[in-house]
Amino acid sequence: MSLEAGGLGLGYEGRPVIDALDVQIAEGRITAIVGPNACGKSTLLRGLARLLRPSAGTVLLDGADIHTLSAREVATRIGVLPQQPVAPDGITVGDLVGRGRHPHQRWLRQWSAADERAVSRALEVTSLTDLQGRPVDELSGGQRQRVWIALVLAQDTDLLLLDEPTTFLDLAHQVEVLDLLTDLHAEGRTIVAVLHDLTMACRYADELVAMRGGAIVAQGPPAEIVDADLVRRVFGLDAVVIPDPTTGAPLVLPEPRRRRAQ
Repeated sequence: MSLEAGGLGLGYEGRPVIDALDVQIAEGRITAIVGPNACGKSTLLRGLARLLRPSAGTVLLDGADIHTLSAREVATRIGVLPQQPVAPDGITVGDLVGRGRHPHQRWLRQWSAADERAVSRALEVTSLTDLQGRPVDELSGGQRQRVWIALVLAQDTDLLLLDEPTTFLDLAHQVEVLDLLTDLHAEGRTIVAVLHDLTMACRYADELVAMRGGAIVAQGPPAEIVDADLVRRVFGLDAVVIPDPTTGAPLVLPEPRRRRAQ
């Protein structure tokens, strides 16, 4: 499944955030969108997900303008995890994950064996089967994030767009979620995620899209594009970039302020 944008313009209430942006999502790979706060990362993801209508340009899903497709059709082809989703009070894990099957429902086709299998599989993959009867609001942050990912998985799409899936999680839960995305990718899914931690993005992603000021500064495999110059241009930060001793991916070490002053 292909997803790309050309000449894309996005903004809010007449305030432009992204202008004339071109991007192509690599099929069958994990792509991380990185950059400083307010650089347009989440705006770009919302545009690619059909959650935000562009002021210019087009988003193409398998060659078709995504805004000519129905919301139901897009939801059966792209799974989207928005930023900071909120669960209804008291809803259980199983019921929330089951809502991922709504795009597949019809007036004359309600809950089916296929829906049951998809939800069971999503719960199993995210290690939530034993928690399906628990209220979501009783879970830890890492568990809740896995519930939302399970909901997206229950849609049974080959393309996943995730907006900051590790935000507000401690280090252990960040690794837990990113390891899960790696497992999902191994099953053949294309994954696009907005991430804040550049080193984590380098470790887990096959492809980086580095943004600043609503524009793409660089795109490509982390080992090919991430160096001290890119970190300075994108984040305005002096850093040393060395190979990660466990993975070989770029490891970004920010220069402490007192050392920069010497």
